[in-house]
Amino acid sequence: MSTLHFAPRVPVIDANVCVGDAHTGPSPCRNRQQLFDEMDFHGIERAVVYHIQTEEISPVDGNHQLEDWLDDDRLIPQWSVLPTDDSIEQIQRLYREKRVSSLRLHHTRPAGLPFCTWGYDVLLDWLSDTGIPLWIPLTENDPTELVTTLREFPGVRVVFVGAHYTHALLVRPLLKTLPDAFLELSRYEPIGEIEALAARFGAHRLIYGSWYPRYAMGPMLFYLHHTRLTDEELADVCAGNVRKLLGIG
Repeated sequence: MSTLHFAPRVPVIDANVCVGDAHTGPSPCRNRQQLFDEMDFHGIERAVVYHIQTEEISPVDGNHQLEDWLDDDRLIPQWSVLPTDDSIEQIQRLYREKRVSSLRLHHTRPAGLPFCTWGYDVLLDWLSDTGIPLWIPLTENDPTELVTTLREFPGVRVVFVGAHYTHALLVRPLLKTLPDAFLELSRYEPIGEIEALAARFGAHRLIYGSWYPRYAMGPMLFYLHHTRLTDEELADVCAGNVRKLLGIG
C-alpha cells in the first residue's frame, strides 16, 4: 500500500499559533520541542506565537509567560495588548528593546471596552506612527466596530484572523473598505474563494496561518497547495507576505 505524503513546495511561516496551557486544560504542545515536532511534521519553518493567557487572563501577564517560549529564532513573538496604561507601557518598553514586530488584540467586548475610536485612539495612533501591524480575530469582534474605527486610522495595518466560511459575504467588502487590511486563512474554506480573492485584491493580502492548536496546522496548508495560485503567489501567501509585514528576513 502506498503511503500518503505531503510536503510544502515553498517556505512556510505559520502566522497564527497559540502557545501555553489554558485554564480549562493543558495544551497538546507543552513546550517548544513538542511545538517544533508539530511544525517539522508539516514542513513549517517558523511560527508567529502568542500566549493563551493573554486572552484568558491579561495581556500583561500572558506576555510575561510568552518569554519562556522564545529561546529559539523559529518562534516569532506576538505580544498582546489592551489600551490600558500598564499594557501600553509594557509594549512600548518591548518596542524600545526592538522586540515588537506585531501585536494582537483579542475579543474586545468581554474585556469591557468595545472597539471604538474613543477607547482605542491612543493605541491606534501609536500603531500608525510605528508601522507595527495588528492581528484581530474577525470571529470575536463586531465587524461594524472594526470598519468604523479602522477607517479613522488609515495608516494602521491589520490582519484579520480566523475568518470562517460563514464570513464569505463579509470578507470582500471588508478588504475593499480597508485597503491596509490582510486576511489570515486558518478557517477560510469556501471553495474557489482564495483564488477569487487573490484575483480581486492580490495574493499579497492573504496570509497562511493555522491558529494551532485551536485548529490543526496541516489542512489549510495542504489546501493552499491544491488551489490555482501560482507558485509565486503561493510563496507570498505561505511566508513572503508575513515576512514583509513583520519586517523580517
